[in-house]
Amino acid sequence: SWPDVNYGGSSTTTWEPAEHLRRLLILAQAWHAPTAETHGDDDLAAEISRALDCWLRKDPRRPWWWDCIGAPGRVSLILLMLDGHLTDAQRAKGIDILKRAKMSDSGGKQVWTGQNLVWQAEITARRAVLQKDAELLRSAFGRIVSEIRIRNGEGIQADFSFHQHGPCLYNHGYGANFATDNARLAALSDGTAFAYPPEKIALLCSYILDGSQWLARGPHTDFGAEGREITRPQQTARYLGEAARDMLKVATGRKAEFQALVARIDGVPGATPLAGNKHFYRSDIMTHHRPGWYMSARMYSTRTMNTDSLAGCGEGLLSHYLAEGATCIMCHGDEYLNLFPAWDWQRVPGTTVELIPHNPGEPQRKGASAFAGGASDGTAGVAAFQLQRETLRARKAWFFFSDTAVCLGAGIRCATDYSVVTTLNQCRLRGTVTIGSDTGAEVAQAGTKTLDARWIWHDGIAYLFEQVTPITLTNGRVEGNWRRISAHRSSAENYGILGSVTDQVFLVGMNHGVRPNGASYTYAVLPKTTARDVPALARTPPFLIATNSVNVQAVYHPGDAALGLVFHEAGRFVWHEWQLVVDRPCVLVLRQEQEVWHMAVADPAAGSGTVRVDISWPNGRAHVVNVTLPKGQHVGKTTLVRLEQEASGRESR
Repeated sequence: SWPDVNYGGSSTTTWEPAEHLRRLLILAQAWHAPTAETHGDDDLAAEISRALDCWLRKDPRRPWWWDCIGAPGRVSLILLMLDGHLTDAQRAKGIDILKRAKMSDSGGKQVWTGQNLVWQAEITARRAVLQKDAELLRSAFGRIVSEIRIRNGEGIQADFSFHQHGPCLYNHGYGANFATDNARLAALSDGTAFAYPPEKIALLCSYILDGSQWLARGPHTDFGAEGREITRPQQTARYLGEAARDMLKVATGRKAEFQALVARIDGVPGATPLAGNKHFYRSDIMTHHRPGWYMSARMYSTRTMNTDSLAGCGEGLLSHYLAEGATCIMCHGDEYLNLFPAWDWQRVPGTTVELIPHNPGEPQRKGASAFAGGASDGTAGVAAFQLQRETLRARKAWFFFSDTAVCLGAGIRCATDYSVVTTLNQCRLRGTVTIGSDTGAEVAQAGTKTLDARWIWHDGIAYLFEQVTPITLTNGRVEGNWRRISAHRSSAENYGILGSVTDQVFLVGMNHGVRPNGASYTYAVLPKTTARDVPALARTPPFLIATNSVNVQAVYHPGDAALGLVFHEAGRFVWHEWQLVVDRPCVLVLRQEQEVWHMAVADPAAGSGTVRVDISWPNGRAHVVNVTLPKGQHVGKTTLVRLEQEASGRESR
């Protein structure tokens, strides 16, 4: 045993006795690896055997994950590397521990789904190898492969997002293990009787390339897809590079895309950037990739959860507002990495929140409104959200274009005596913050202050307002610790350094006051700018806000020839030469490409049926467009329509 290992520990996430297995696994690898200097060393083998006997004799137990996945998983690897050198007692007791990983209950019913099943099935497969049981091995691989499917429940969704623990977005938590484990097993079994079928390989490719990588910027994750693992240090998307390398060992037909993904993860200069817009209609999040920057808008609805529950793990103690219209804005990629102990968790970027007393407690909840969704044509996108939390109401929308994201809020009201705030960003402070007015600009001094601004610039990103707006700004040193957000972390934990977590934070937001009744906001995010650029951008922005009301929110981008609209209710929109009438709430993106107008249509409340759009636009004649919306697992998905300009009164489909 090791004297510094707490064999009586009971932490859920960082179970203390597991440190023994971690060290034992390293020793077994050092003995087993053919290229290791200690390969086959007799003295090391004796110490490994003693350490294994110690664990098998103590056999510490921790209910649920560690008992049937965590500990058996490590023990299975150790036993495989020592196979042929195990005593009968070690083999027998080790096999008993591995049997705690179960693919079904005592009645043969499958009770686990998603990554929880994959973990236990792979441990069963390792046991089958140790026992030389080909039928058990075939059964285990069959269970793993069976999880690579589109599901209504936990697992891969129709839009290639991933759910675990209910309808909770989890691509970078449980979904990360799902990607890496299946990619590794697909490569391992390729060319054998246990190889993944071609249709499963194709679906796994889509999950990684059309799903998870869209929720990251290179090696950096979107914090909205972390679940409760947002409160763990050093969360990254580097696992995608590991999965991609394994997929390159298998015939996929998408070799170039996996090579490009590896290059982006590794930060190879000149790597092809991921570019485009994608709405995950099953998980209520829109992501927007441009060369040089990334931004998302995360919502939740009556169909989805805002985050994972504490689930006995004590992680995510303050994660209440991660889906209240949260925006993750990244240029470098590490804007939020390990910043969360120092975060003000009531001021998550993009959110509109009532500043009630914020106490740790169960954060998970379903949305109170069905209206959370968006329309995307793959290049431009519009997301919309009707926020409801207790008495707080707000109608929020995001318009994503080639160089800009425009953020609108209307109808903000609340019936309590607590202030309501909208946060533009809260990220790592880099360099100076410049505050602009209509008459000049100045560099902000460090600290927290309230001031009037026409625009703000920080770290290559400009935040523009339509007019001079009162804002709250924090730019400076903030202290925190991991324990305030994760009960099983040490309050002194700072990535291995003793002392409190200290970081430099940039936070900017707007205060709508107490009991707002119809408050609104408009601001735009313009990445890849310099402070010198911003005054001209403020005078002549690259976009036009057509309207921002409780009924309709709309923005036009002349450079992209794109108009985005949110109809919160059936109604009419008239602006310049544009006129649209819709017969139900919907989100629209109209964009001209090669002199042809295309329209993307979606129902943010995930309804089916049809949307009737009466439309006329510059240089075009009036149309009646009846759009049939998707059904089943694809409700909420965007429908694309090509608009024919030459006919009057024609119905387009």
